[in-house]
Amino acid sequence: MPANPRDKVFTTLVWDGGNHLADLQIHLERMEKHAKRLRITWPDHILSMIDAAWRIAQASPAPTQCQPYGLIRIELSRDGDITIQPRQFFLRNDEYDAITVPAPRWSPKINGTKHGDWEPYAEATKQADAKGSDLALLVHEFAIIDGDRATPLVIDEDGTAWLAAEGEGGVQSITADILAPLLEASGIPVHYGRLNERVVARALEMLAIGSGVGVSRIASIDGQAIGNGQEFTQKCQAMLTQHYQNENAWTHVGA
Repeated sequence: MPANPRDKVFTTLVWDGGNHLADLQIHLERMEKHAKRLRITWPDHILSMIDAAWRIAQASPAPTQCQPYGLIRIELSRDGDITIQPRQFFLRNDEYDAITVPAPRWSPKINGTKHGDWEPYAEATKQADAKGSDLALLVHEFAIIDGDRATPLVIDEDGTAWLAAEGEGGVQSITADILAPLLEASGIPVHYGRLNERVVARALEMLAIGSGVGVSRIASIDGQAIGNGQEFTQKCQAMLTQHYQNENAWTHVGA
């Protein structure tokens, strides 16, 4: 039977290898919002459930340092079960070559959620791997709306930053939510709109951002070079590094 998007909702967080998760509250807020759209009942005591699942599943291969070590996926099923899965980083704060693939589409309520029919995203990753690329950018109606494992961020020729608008169908990015106010405070306006071919072609830099990839520069798309600088990439990397150095960004779990 094909996967049902309403079977589960999930989120993937930065993990320190011990008993701390980064930005847990923000992730749970997004997860709850997506659960409502997917008609999945949200538990009243989600943190207690996560703590219980953590004690069952947890292995601590690294000391607790409140620094990015890997990823933890938290999944809530339609039946109310919580599962936790650790994962290593692949490429983080690196330089990526990307390809474009058609974006998978579901109903308007499903589009943009972290749902149970994630195989089309996994298939996009396989297509990128098969072509020796690091990232698949998902395109709908001639605009990039999302990435298979990261969110695209464009720095325009006028010095403004652009992200795909929520109505385009991409998944809300926690990393983008963290970086956007920091960029605004540093004098870089952040806009949401359509990342069409014209916007991408004139980009000074284009980034892939996310829990798993950190801040990685996209050097090419479908073999075409994108931008020619690294100043904005380095600025965002420094901002995210500083964010993770703040102990208030981390939550102890499994207590």
